[in-house]
Amino acid sequence: MSSRETVEETLDNTTIDPSVTWTTGNVAEAFPGVFTTLGFTFINAGVELATRTTFKNLGVLKGKQVYVPDQTEDMFWTLFAGRAAANIDQFREIANITPGTSATAIEQQLFGYVRPETVDANSARRYPVIAVKAPGAVLRLPKRHDAEFAELRRWRLAHLDGIDALDHAGCVELLEDARARFQRMLTKHMLVAFVSSGLADRVTDMLAGLDLAHLGPALLSGVGSDESEVAHDLWALAHDLITLREFTDRHGYHGNNEGQLNGVTWREDPTSVLNRLADYRAIPADSPRAPLNRSQEQIETRQRALAEVQAALPWGKRGTAAWTVRMAARWIALREQGKAGYLLTFDIARAVMRRQGALLVSAGVIDYAEDVFQLSYDEVCAGVTGDRRALVAERWAQYDQWCDYRLPQSWSGVPALSKVGEENVPVLGVSGVVTGVAASGGVVEGRARVVRDPSTTELDDGDILVCETTDPSWVSLFLVAAGVVTDYGGLLSHGPIVARELGIPCVCGTDNGSYQIRDGQRIRLDGDQGTVTVLG
Repeated sequence: MSSRETVEETLDNTTIDPSVTWTTGNVAEAFPGVFTTLGFTFINAGVELATRTTFKNLGVLKGKQVYVPDQTEDMFWTLFAGRAAANIDQFREIANITPGTSATAIEQQLFGYVRPETVDANSARRYPVIAVKAPGAVLRLPKRHDAEFAELRRWRLAHLDGIDALDHAGCVELLEDARARFQRMLTKHMLVAFVSSGLADRVTDMLAGLDLAHLGPALLSGVGSDESEVAHDLWALAHDLITLREFTDRHGYHGNNEGQLNGVTWREDPTSVLNRLADYRAIPADSPRAPLNRSQEQIETRQRALAEVQAALPWGKRGTAAWTVRMAARWIALREQGKAGYLLTFDIARAVMRRQGALLVSAGVIDYAEDVFQLSYDEVCAGVTGDRRALVAERWAQYDQWCDYRLPQSWSGVPALSKVGEENVPVLGVSGVVTGVAASGGVVEGRARVVRDPSTTELDDGDILVCETTDPSWVSLFLVAAGVVTDYGGLLSHGPIVARELGIPCVCGTDNGSYQIRDGQRIRLDGDQGTVTVLG
């Protein structure tokens, strides 16, 4: 059994080359929490192939390099204690043969930080191929991305209502379709992430040369992300402008733990949405806090920042600056659209998996439909038979244990796990400061609400959301929060993008901020300087 197959069986790496470096940065935002066996085996090969296909399409990798390696050390991602991690060394090698970037740059772009020991070692050997392939791949992508996303929306609605009537063969057929669509969407999404990061770097470099670095978050605001639509429709639902069915048809694939296939979406349980409608109902249409007004204000914020930049440039460079900012905005919006796209495939897959689970309960294979998530994708599709209750119970017990632990942000070899609540992280007292990335401008003071589960948390107006990371289902909290602090991520992570769209301050990449700050402390969040100060 290869080490990759071992991971698919155990969801862990207990023996691995100690020289290979891994990170939870960025990948923990895409796939937060602990994987189940079915969740991981459904996407494992697809994630690896999507990553390699992305770089092949750019000319960085050769066609023969698009495969799923047998050894974990050769893969771009894997699991440790059930949680996702990315192979920094693999991404560093990609950066070394890609023009316009470097090992240090790609670590900052993808993971929100750069290791002190990282050394750039760029090579131009693939540049001629990249010069031929990359421009066409990039220029064609936006329209293809939009079309793929629109098709996924149509496909999801066309199949949802009929899933409960599927037999095993029908379940397998739709699962295989969802898996293929997931890989196609993720391939496009990863190219978008790569290009949008490069464009954001160009904006940052331009501002640094003009001594206007503080305008970076403003120039990356008002891009029109998918979460802006979610925010507006939450408000519209609260004001009876749309029905709950209309809302879940559009956004029901979001929900707590949506990055895991065993997560429960708003389509399945809209309780967390309904419980917050009173907060949104209190926001009138003419209020600056209404989502449409917030979006318009952020567009104007970007325009004002661009005007300031252009005023500092010679006339001949102003057009290039405007084009760069416009392209960065377009590609950042595509970045959020891409994540929504693969979540659409997840919603169909999880519905089919639960239907398959019900069939297995009837066949006496498992006790509960949810137990299907602790079987592998291959055995579910092949038609699992026999009593699997003992195996499922063992895997759920391991799952529950891993939920109590977290991985470090980066490590080499096998990581040292830390138990939630027992981290060796000092809690900050009055005047204590947490530092991170200044991701969305503004200064606010308020009560810190340290949130682990957005579905069970109520925020009051003026509260500051403090958490490890966010996904699109958190947008319902963003509408109420005065500001956001996250442990993970960089300028183009999900939390900062949504914060800028809604015009609230954000500091990200604090590493352990959600453990250093106590729930209920009064804090000052400075989104311009990237600091969070405990006031009392």
